[in-house]
Amino acid sequence: MTELTSSILLIVIGILAGITSAAAGLASLVSYPSLLAMGISPVMANVTSSFSTVASGYSSVLSSARELRNNRKQMWIMIPVVLTGAIIGALLLFALPGKWFQELVPICIGMAGIVLMVPHKPRQAQPEMVQNSRAFGRSRLHRFLAWVGIFIVGIYSGYFNAGAGVMMLTLLTVVNRGQSFAVNNALKNVAMTATNTMAVIIFAIETAIYWHYVLPLFIGNILGGILGPIIVRHLPGRLMQIIVGIGALILAISLVIRNMM
Repeated sequence: MTELTSSILLIVIGILAGITSAAAGLASLVSYPSLLAMGISPVMANVTSSFSTVASGYSSVLSSARELRNNRKQMWIMIPVVLTGAIIGALLLFALPGKWFQELVPICIGMAGIVLMVPHKPRQAQPEMVQNSRAFGRSRLHRFLAWVGIFIVGIYSGYFNAGAGVMMLTLLTVVNRGQSFAVNNALKNVAMTATNTMAVIIFAIETAIYWHYVLPLFIGNILGGILGPIIVRHLPGRLMQIIVGIGALILAISLVIRNMM
């Protein structure tokens, strides 16, 4: 494969990864296995994927401005929580054995996919301002557990980016049921963009970066990140949950099979 052909292929992979990242939190369904197939080690495939998906993160956040307009309070509370987790997770990436990644990731992704496909009875629709004041439920325990969950997903995102988006989307869908899928997806995009940004800063300090892989993926992710929220806006929320859940299970199974080979 020539360098030009490889670059074009990586751009296409980046577009698909950007769409799945912005629309479903499943960039890893495309980018991570593709990079592994190109011969990159699991840790470096994770680092490369994280660098490239930062692009789709920022473009998807801009494209999700409509959904975020009335949910800024929740968004600004989430950012420092997931950032703190991401810092811890990114440092753990270089402190723990690489074998742990291969065994942990499929379990987490598979569980997230199953939870997302289970029907959740929505609360009665409320005005946006009321929804914001009751973010993550009414009880203090519910809110506390929700923020703990977001912090843990932040750690996981910094530690191993594969599947973190779908885990965050699943958590928001379960604990923030008063919101539409599009709103929860937009909040997920903000959270994942924050964690990916912090993670790649630490990665750049700690390890070498495969820029000849990152740059074409980066370009593709920008385009895909713009398209993703637009797609979500025009599809039923329940359908998106099922699609994301199935995609998560496919990714989990493919990673299990790869680990067994």
